[in-house]
Amino acid sequence: MGYAAPAATGERHIIRIEAASKAFRAPEGGVVTALDRVSLAIRGNEFLTLLGPSGCGKTTLLRAIGGFEDFDSGGLYLDGQSIAGLPPYRRPINTVFQNYALFPHLSVAQNVAYGLEVAGVGKAEREGRVAAALDMVGLAGMGQRNPRQLSGGQQQRVALARAIVNRPKVLLLDEPLSALDRQLRQSMQIELKNLQHELGITFVFVTHDQEEALTMSDRIAVMNRGTIQQLGAPDEIYDRPANRFVAGFIGISNLYAGRIAASDSDTLRVDCAEGISLLMRRQAGTAALAEGSAVDIVLRPEHLSLTPGSKTVPIDATIEQSVFVGSDLHVLARTGSGAPIRALYRRSQAEHEPALQPGAPVTLHYPVTAPHLMPADAAS
Repeated sequence: MGYAAPAATGERHIIRIEAASKAFRAPEGGVVTALDRVSLAIRGNEFLTLLGPSGCGKTTLLRAIGGFEDFDSGGLYLDGQSIAGLPPYRRPINTVFQNYALFPHLSVAQNVAYGLEVAGVGKAEREGRVAAALDMVGLAGMGQRNPRQLSGGQQQRVALARAIVNRPKVLLLDEPLSALDRQLRQSMQIELKNLQHELGITFVFVTHDQEEALTMSDRIAVMNRGTIQQLGAPDEIYDRPANRFVAGFIGISNLYAGRIAASDSDTLRVDCAEGISLLMRRQAGTAALAEGSAVDIVLRPEHLSLTPGSKTVPIDATIEQSVFVGSDLHVLARTGSGAPIRALYRRSQAEHEPALQPGAPVTLHYPVTAPHLMPADAAS
């Protein structure tokens, strides 16, 4: 089950996609559906990320917005006007590609100025806009360098400057950080977000990296098998996933299938197939779920503590493995029924906690507000 687009409101949407479908013929024969009746409204001046695994349709959707692909069916509108069939150069939309695509025989300034030259912008204005764009991305004074003399991060900034110098209404970014090392990538995530705010234009960003999406986005569209599974703010996507796919794809999850075994006006008990029972506070949207309803339930590792608190529920388990990740330990344990359960343990609390050695018994505690319930048939 995919995401259903909401009814139109008075909110300004710079891009609107309606029931868009796209299929490709596979080299080995047959047809691959890249997009399956996707509807999406993108707001003005927002940072929207298309997030999903390889082959989910995110890059196809981005390329169609940029004019490099056409939908087989469906509508594509910019500021309320159809742009279906318009070539890329006639759209006020620019794209930053994964490989940057810089001209090696041109200087940095000439690379940035290329689009302005094609558009016939005069030399004086062109030079002023190039200088401003380079300054905006932190490359002031580097206009005469050759791209080969720059680091990967600097080349990425040149590609950004070239894209924004034409003052597009929408900037498309196709995994532009994937070639950078982790530290530089994290730095560029913040720089990109700040740049988007400074420019005040819409960014549509494609990535398969969930951490990147959560860090940078105003909203995230989680995609799988050519459909949008959920669209929302990062905290909504993380805390209240719409279905099993989203819960499993975003972050680390304790994800179980089960049935509602008991309920009252305030709490539910879910008996899971793995042999454990979880108690949870009733949440919005569960009123229609009767006892016996099949559900999926997710419990994030950071909600599990090694010390009890007020209104917490205990789970007895045995530690299998503790993985050191700097400030944290990721703890993998199993309950008496054999159900796997993961917890995130802050090492700063070491003086208050027992040793976490393989084979050690442990009691994990979670608040009744922590589990999140999803109808089983909501999974894609």
